[in-house]
Amino acid sequence: MADTLAFHAAAPGGGEGYVLLLQRPDADGQVAWRQWSSDDYMAPAREGTSPAEELASRVEGWARAGWALSESPHRITGWLRAR
Repeated sequence: MADTLAFHAAAPGGGEGYVLLLQRPDADGQVAWRQWSSDDYMAPAREGTSPAEELASRVEGWARAGWALSESPHRITGWLRAR
């Protein structure tokens, strides 16, 4: 499994969007992430740590809502859930 996964998520009709860089989930299932707004890629990234399952649910919600994802939602969620 790759150490990082990056993808772009854009809301239907434009407006809201993000670039995310995810680190491989650790032994406790926590994922360190960096997120940039599509409105301003040059702004500092937001950074945090979230449970892999929480991020997978977020991606699944975006897919159901019709967001455009630069990677397959199945690939992203599979990567997050792989141990």
